[in-house]
Amino acid sequence: MAVAMRQTGAGAPPHRRWRLLINCSNLHVGGAVAVASSFVHCLSQEPPDDFDITLLLSTAVSANLDSMRTELNGFVGSEVVNHHGLHSLWQGLRRRFACHDVVFTVFGPAYVLPHATPHICGFAQPLIIYPHNPVEARMAPLARWRQRLKYLIQERFFASASELVVELEHVKDALARNRLFRHIPIHVVYNTVDSLFLDPTRWQPLALPKSARGLRLGLVSRNYPHKNLDCLPALKEQLQREHGLPVEFYVTFTDAEWQACAPSFREAVRNVGPLLLTQSPTFYAAMAGVIFPSLLESFSAVPLEAMRMRRPLFASDLPFIRDCCHQHAVYFDPLRVESMAQAIAEYFELGESERAHRLDSAYAFAARYPGPAERARAYLDIVRGALARHDRPDRQRA
Repeated sequence: MAVAMRQTGAGAPPHRRWRLLINCSNLHVGGAVAVASSFVHCLSQEPPDDFDITLLLSTAVSANLDSMRTELNGFVGSEVVNHHGLHSLWQGLRRRFACHDVVFTVFGPAYVLPHATPHICGFAQPLIIYPHNPVEARMAPLARWRQRLKYLIQERFFASASELVVELEHVKDALARNRLFRHIPIHVVYNTVDSLFLDPTRWQPLALPKSARGLRLGLVSRNYPHKNLDCLPALKEQLQREHGLPVEFYVTFTDAEWQACAPSFREAVRNVGPLLLTQSPTFYAAMAGVIFPSLLESFSAVPLEAMRMRRPLFASDLPFIRDCCHQHAVYFDPLRVESMAQAIAEYFELGESERAHRLDSAYAFAARYPGPAERARAYLDIVRGALARHDRPDRQRA
């Protein structure tokens, strides 16, 4: 599907082409990789005529684009380079920024020192905007202080950006209350489901680990503490003991995350490993439902993906999920496995027609979210606006 991106905003005179760097070099796993890959793929379909675009791609984003058969010939340049955390400070990232009129880091932080080039940065770090949360309350004091230091550093690098992009209004509101971000324009661009989810011919195969018979429930996610996935073994036991419902849980952890899990977790849960974006629909299609017990999010595409794949979503009864899903999820208390098990069991006790009706309603609701082409247009309009606000004669290029 062609992406209509040829309109020019106030910051981009039609006779000029701006040098835009899209930085995805710091994205290695998780939903951020999927968003960046989808964005670049949309741009490749029909590049905007007011930008000369250069790409910095991590290995993970590059692999996703390869699996999506994305043509990169329309971009001025494309480089595969991996930046990790503070190491970016001495890996030449700042020098790359200086060669362009504007930089868009799809999700930050980008660890670069302040510079003159306008820098738009995506923000999706809930632990910065909600520092006092159930995850922190569970941590030992030393680990809590280490985490606070980590996110204090990240906060400063986010605050050095010219403008920020977030995925929901509650994130914008929380940032606006922080004195570090009051001087920074903050834009809301909703997340979305990539068009490949609606085209099975683009899905790639996926081998699931062998397991005992039972309902398959899964989640595409990193094993971050706020995802609350340590509850899965106890939930599995509760479902079997109290409801006679055999369940197998599937996760998509990296090897390092999987090895860091307790032996009891690895015994009870099946790990598929990180997925390419083209494998994600295959994963959902193999599941009877999606489990989402998160304690804290800025936004996640998982609920939308579950609804678009017509899979029931079993999710935390917390505002950041209800804002996204409204009545179209099966909600539970994420701190009580009894509540989680009850919600799951009651859903599967419903008649087939009732479940089908709920899935159809959820699908129609999720379909009202903007698509990836609209998201790409919104990103570029923000870049154009940033150029207008930071415009200087020495930045113009005939």
